[in-house]
Amino acid sequence: MSRVLANEDPDDRTPFLADDETTEQQDSLVSEEINVHRERGQTFGNKSLNTFYSLVFIINQIYGPGVLSIPIVFQQAGWLPTTLVLAAFTFISSFSATLLAESLSLIPGNKNYDRHIEYTVAIKYFYGKKWYVMFQVFLNITLQSYNIASIVVCAQSLDQFLIYIFKHTYALQLYPSPHFFATPTADILYNNTTPLIAISLGYLIIAALCIPSGFLNLDDNVKVVQLGSFIALVVLLGEFIVQFAIMGVEKGFTPVPAIGASPAQLVSVFIFSWAYPMFIPSWVNEKKNEVSVNKVIWFSSILSFAGYLSIGLLAAFVFGNIQTDNILGSLSDPTMFKPVTVIASYLFSLGVIAPGIPVCCITTRYNLFIGHICSKRWSYFWGVIAPWLVGYIFCQSRLFAAMLAWSSLIFGSIINFVVPLMVYNKATKIKRQMLANPYSDSVHYSHLSTVNPWPARMRNYAIYIVYSLIFLTVGLVGFQIVYDLYLEIAKGESVLGN
Repeated sequence: MSRVLANEDPDDRTPFLADDETTEQQDSLVSEEINVHRERGQTFGNKSLNTFYSLVFIINQIYGPGVLSIPIVFQQAGWLPTTLVLAAFTFISSFSATLLAESLSLIPGNKNYDRHIEYTVAIKYFYGKKWYVMFQVFLNITLQSYNIASIVVCAQSLDQFLIYIFKHTYALQLYPSPHFFATPTADILYNNTTPLIAISLGYLIIAALCIPSGFLNLDDNVKVVQLGSFIALVVLLGEFIVQFAIMGVEKGFTPVPAIGASPAQLVSVFIFSWAYPMFIPSWVNEKKNEVSVNKVIWFSSILSFAGYLSIGLLAAFVFGNIQTDNILGSLSDPTMFKPVTVIASYLFSLGVIAPGIPVCCITTRYNLFIGHICSKRWSYFWGVIAPWLVGYIFCQSRLFAAMLAWSSLIFGSIINFVVPLMVYNKATKIKRQMLANPYSDSVHYSHLSTVNPWPARMRNYAIYIVYSLIFLTVGLVGFQIVYDLYLEIAKGESVLGN
């Protein structure tokens, strides 16, 4: 690694953490077999993402499958608690993302993210190998839960589109008896109460579209795939909002209570929606040095907050009693909407949700390779190919939705909203020691930092804000877990598995 870091600034080599637990990790942080500079443009992307592409990337990651469940949450929980929890996760995710980026920049030699330190490798530096192995497991569970949920939504939507156009879709049943069959309804593939494992035509088409872009580096993916997805997001959300407004004017708006009867999915849907901090390390490693982390993340978050609020409230006002946590099911009803809206509902999965699948694949292979878990070739296999070899098993939503939802709720909250704050607390331990000493040079910290996530008036209270965010996250997640367990055990209702 010394040959890779030969041109760095002397100040940038100053270890910000000097305790025995972390300094012994520095030499083995990235394997000597991996030359980051040589791999840029090959296994990794170049540092070429400007501010616009960075905004495109972050906004796209926020608008994942979770956005489809927002309207039913507004109806069930009420507009007041839903708006408050939405605002809470807007702030929690934004701070988690900026503070994680700050922590990465404080690793010696990584002030401008030149060492391509991924999330798992940062854990190895700050907490050692034991926590690193555990975190690799947790991160991959989270990424694959998010990935498989997106795959299922997209495959189902595409199969429904094929049925809408051709009156049938086709599938290869693997269990209980192998055979090909045609079906005029997608429910047998995705909502069957009896065990059935099948590979549908929609699944194969989504795989054929997503796998090639999973082999791209992140910067190349953003400039082509994510840009197209962003355009689709703006156009399709605009079309939905216009249709909701027209429908409301023609048929009237249904009142949405301030406080609803059930907070089911109130927290879990926003954990799933705002689970983008886990992608931040991959992004900062390939952004241009002059791109402001703070401006990109906060602008993306505030803009997305406004979009979530608009689409969620309008849909809740228009649909009197939403029965599904996937609003696309209502939008694709030809008896309620014109063909342009029906087609737009199918295109939303293909144009907005599907492009997020390769990002999970790229992030997975980056972490596996730079963390020296497997070779370059095997990182492509496990990151890009392997999810599709098992994803079809989870298409039976009645059987597997609860498992995916619980893993997302528990592991997703830890990975995206708790660990980044804990890492920042660890990374800035020396800073707090310097500020406690009236004779220390606290300017040294500002010189090392490339993010500076706190306004000047908040810096003295940063640690208290971090702990408050951790307690708020744990409290919200704990409430959701207790409430959902109560419904499962006491009332026999499956909330997360709907």
